[in-house]
Formats: sequence, structure tokens, C-alpha cells
Amino acid sequence: MSKTRRVWNIILAVLNILGALILMLVPDIAFLLIAIFVGFMLMGRGLKYLFYYMTQANHMVGGKRVLLVGLFLFDFGVFVTMLVDEPQAIMIVYVVAIHLVAAVVNIIRTVGNKKDGNPGWKIDFAQFFGNLAQVVLCLVFIGHVEIPVYIYCIGEIYGSILKIISSCKKTAIVYVQ
Repeated sequence: MSKTRRVWNIILAVLNILGALILMLVPDIAFLLIAIFVGFMLMGRGLKYLFYYMTQANHMVGGKRVLLVGLFLFDFGVFVTMLVDEPQAIMIVYVVAIHLVAAVVNIIRTVGNKKDGNPGWKIDFAQFFGNLAQVVLCLVFIGHVEIPVYIYCIGEIYGSILKIISSCKKTAIVYVQ
């Protein structure tokens, strides 16, 4: 990771922590703000994949996968943005589903990195633990609206702290001769 990337990761993580703290101050409208932000973030990521497909990936082996991922992310972003009018319990279920998928991906990465002897498996395991804790706590407190907001915000703060730690960690540079 380049020094510029490390600085940007730290800046974005600090902004994420500040955003989570602000959302904790206004839990009554936090779900609305979270749904709008996550929806636009997913749409932006989907558009990024679609742009990448149109410019480069359509000529690559496996480029259709980039197209499908881009379409899926954009469609899911539109869907999440439309959930603003739905009851908050439904939004909690979707947040739980997203974190459950993230936990499964993190445990798969943990097992693969541990097998390869990569020391990065510890960060992946910590992210798995954080996502799984969010899933369990949100399901336990699904009847209460404000508690999942606090759980989500604490999870975002935890993830941002892990991002700062991984950005500050030295990485080996491999030179190809």
C-alpha cells in the first residue's frame, strides 16, 4: 500500500468514526441517513464497476463477472435507497444480512490467509468477529429501534479502527527482477 493510500485510508476512517458518533447523537433519524448513505455508496460502487467493464474489463477473460457485479451492486443500491419508506425492522434485517455476508467473506479470507502463512489473517478474523457480533446483537435487539443504531455505529467505529491499524502496519515490498 502506498503512503498516499495509507493517509487516505486513515482520513476516511477518522471521517467514518465522526459520522458514526454524529449518528449516535440522532438515533431517531439515523436509519434514514444510513439507508440513504449505504444506497448511494452501493450505487457508486456499482457505477465504478460498470465503468471499469466498459473501459477495460469487456476485453478481459472473466470480464462478464465485473459486469454482473456492477449491475448487482447498482441494483442493490437502488433497492436499499427505496427502503427509506419501509419500517425500520425490515431495514435492520437487511443490515444484518449485509453483515452476515461480510462475516462469511471474512472467515473465508481468514482461513485462506492462515493457510498461506499470511499474518493478515488476524485483521480478517477481527473483522469477522466484529461483523458476527453485529449480526447477533442486532437480531437480539430487533424489537428496539435505537439499540441497533448504536450497535451499527459501534461496529463502524470498530471497523474504522481496524482500518487505521492495517494502514499503519508495515507491509513487505516484493521487487521483481
